[in-house]
Formats: sequence, structure tokens, C-alpha cells
Amino acid sequence: MLRHAPVPKLLGEYLSFLKQLAAVLALVCSCAGAYADVPAPSCDPHPGLTAADFSQNVTNIDTNDQRDGTDALKKLGLKTVIRYYDWPSENNQCKTLMPEESDAIIKAGLSIVTVFQYKGEDPERFLARSHGAPDAKRALDLAAANGQPPGSAIYFAVDGVDAAMKDLVFEYSLHRGGSMSRSRRSRLIRADSSYRRHIGHYARFRLYHKRYFGKSVEAIGPRDLLPFIDDYFKGVNSVFKAQPDGRKFKIGAYGSGLVCERLLSAKLVDFCWLSQSQGWPGYQKFYASGKWSMVQKMTTRCKVLRFQGAEKLNFDFNRVNPKMNDYGQWSHKVDASGA
Repeated sequence: MLRHAPVPKLLGEYLSFLKQLAAVLALVCSCAGAYADVPAPSCDPHPGLTAADFSQNVTNIDTNDQRDGTDALKKLGLKTVIRYYDWPSENNQCKTLMPEESDAIIKAGLSIVTVFQYKGEDPERFLARSHGAPDAKRALDLAAANGQPPGSAIYFAVDGVDAAMKDLVFEYSLHRGGSMSRSRRSRLIRADSSYRRHIGHYARFRLYHKRYFGKSVEAIGPRDLLPFIDDYFKGVNSVFKAQPDGRKFKIGAYGSGLVCERLLSAKLVDFCWLSQSQGWPGYQKFYASGKWSMVQKMTTRCKVLRFQGAEKLNFDFNRVNPKMNDYGQWSHKVDASGA
């Protein structure tokens, strides 16, 4: 005889499924929905959008009409190319600015802004309190290799770790402090493979939250990371200020409005570059303050430009603060002695 599951049990299982589905959508939308109504700029010149950040070597840009890559960037109205410093273990091996590339950018009449970015999306990297000084030393080594002149800036990326805290607390509540279910892991990865990082961050968050925060998980929020971010930039400052006169660089930060406001108020940075992510804490308030040096736009996907003839060119336009003639950019080189 065929036996059917009791209706209350089936209803309970269905409601449980809906709850898990809603949780996945909530986490996805917390990243995308906050700025879904803000379209990315087209791959054309735009008034005021005179800087752009690229994760790959811009000299490898190919055009349909065989123009030089840097010339193509100038045709987009760009005056500044934003490129990266990092550690050798960075997954994207094309990300690091190399001397030959910086030579070509300057020769084309463009200026450069450099930003150090390495695992800046991982809250635990800042909780460790020990990475600021080593990152600063690595950044200065790369600056010397590229002939970056003293007086310009090196930005350091804080990639939404304050916003990530909110997601980790949500995850903890959803699983009542337990491990993430296999079904939820699968749903997140199917939604976007980048959620693998979130899954790893949550697994470690369960182990360290008591040690670092000393409060109930429900009470932890984005502001609880600010003292740790302060310590990171104090480490950066200790290295930069120890440089001899004539070899000192300015310090910038990339991050949320909350992080930018904090670091500028504490005088731990000279400039702050506001992330495109409007769902991160403090975006609107900091944007309205006009204290930003640059504001990042949603990623532009350019069909007529490619990297090395294959991958479509994706980059972020940035608006430079019209009140700032100096935002840390550089357009000439010096030798290692600073001459």
C-alpha cells in the first residue's frame, strides 16, 4: 500500500526549502541588488570619468583596428591608469605592475595610480593585526622597481571586510552557529563561484569570533572591524614614515564609505578611493561629503577591446574628485635613490 507523507511534514519541508532559498537570494542581493539600478558606463568616453583600474597589463590590450593599447585608453578619455602591487602568490599573475608597463603608460602621456591589493576581502587578514607593515614594505619594493616617485601615493585595498561581517553574522544565525549545510554551499556556488571565499570565511569565523570580538555573534557588526583596520594602517604608516626624507610616499585607502571616513578622520591616510559597491557601509554619506579622491563605477565590459586577442576587456571607470589636482598620481620616474 502506498503511504503518503503527512501533510504537516511535507509543508514543513517545503517551508524549510523556501527559507534556505530566500537566504541564498538575500546574500546574493546584498552584493548585487544595492546597485542593480546603477548601470555600468558603456565602453565610450564619459565626461569626468578620466581614470580607470585594470587587473591586467594594459600594454596587452588589442583593438579591432590594430591600434596601440595605451592609445585606445586615451581614446576613452582616460588620463590615469590605476594598476596594482601585490605579493607573488596572488592568483592573477598579470595583476602586478611591472617596469616595462609603467614605462609604456608614461610614454603614452598617461599618469599612474598604484594600489596594493592582496586578500583584502578576508576579515581574518585584518584581524591578525600583523600584515600592515609587511604589505607596506612589499609595496615600497615594487614602487622602487617601477621608479615611482616619492610624494606620490600608494593606496591599500580594504575590499569590503566590514560588509562581509554582516554576511558572516547572517550565516551564523541561519545555521545556528553550525557548519554550513552542503545544500547551501551548492546553491551559493551555483549562483556565483566567487562565493567559495564566503564559504571559507564563514568556516573560520565560527572558530575565531569569540577570541576577537568577545560578544554575542548577533551583536557583531561592520564597525567592530574598524579598530583592526586602524591597526593595519598604523603598520603601513610606521613603515612609510620611517623612510628617509626625500623618499616618503603618501598613503591612500580603497574601501567602503565607513572605512574611508574612519581612516581620514584618524589621519591614517591622505586619500580615500570609494568603492563601486553602494551596498557597503557608509557609501552615500561619504560620497556626499566630497572627501573622496576617486569614486569607482560599475565594471565596464568592452567588446571592441581585448587582452591578448582573446579575453574581453573588463575595467572600472573612476571619477576623479574635480577639487583635487593631486590624488597620488605619478607621470615620471626616478631611480632607486630618488633622483
